[in-house]
Amino acid sequence: MSKNKDIVFSGNFISIDEKRLNLSEFKDIFNQTEESEITGNIVRSYLFEFNSNFLKINFSDGSSFPRNPNVINIETNEIEANPRQTNQIEPKEYFALIDFETSFLWISNGKKRKILIDFIQKKFNNAQVIIKDVFDQEEFIKAIKRLDSIRLTSTPDLFSSTNTITHALSDEINLYEAVEAVLHLKYQDKWVGNNILARISSIFKNKENFRGIMISGRDDKNNGILFNTNVFSKKIDFKAAVDENEMFDSNEVFRILTIKINDEKN
Repeated sequence: MSKNKDIVFSGNFISIDEKRLNLSEFKDIFNQTEESEITGNIVRSYLFEFNSNFLKINFSDGSSFPRNPNVINIETNEIEANPRQTNQIEPKEYFALIDFETSFLWISNGKKRKILIDFIQKKFNNAQVIIKDVFDQEEFIKAIKRLDSIRLTSTPDLFSSTNTITHALSDEINLYEAVEAVLHLKYQDKWVGNNILARISSIFKNKENFRGIMISGRDDKNNGILFNTNVFSKKIDFKAAVDENEMFDSNEVFRILTIKINDEKN
């Protein structure tokens, strides 16, 4: 029986020199199906495929270090020598999709957005590649109607006596002698009333007191919206099948993603 895993894409408007992306221009520049970069111990690879008004990007990055010399065999619970050699890497795979109809970039890991933008930037020489927020703070608060999750990260030196969450997280950090605390709140189709909106507004008001903030929810049309790493994005999430190594099938991921994107436009 096949296994499914959740995958989440965040989407933002992308422009080059304040202009929407041009499909023909990208086809001329991204005329290879595969490219790679090696910087020190880090290797990054990119696979490209144009399909209708989309550019599918399957990319990965990995480093040969750090490398633990030992691994634990989960069947025997014994420590064994790490079979990965110092000249080998185990890349982590990510997915991105550019929609030229809307000039949107959808990416499966927002933390890797800069890697991809920097790569595109190099292709366009002195042109300026810019990612723009989909919402501003007030628009986000007005738009969010259902709440999926809130994730807050704090450290002992980042708290305000006027903010109960950061103060409480700081107390927990000190009590357990930790360097960081994470509060992860998950919801099931939670309606966002005035009380929750006030809490979200308070988080934004005191965002300098958090090392990280992630707020995930949905608007009145059930379209996903996301605030993560100081960027306001649209969000598309779904379940996709993985193989015995828990690796996604890229064709299946892009198939479902394009369906979701087209459904959102209608």
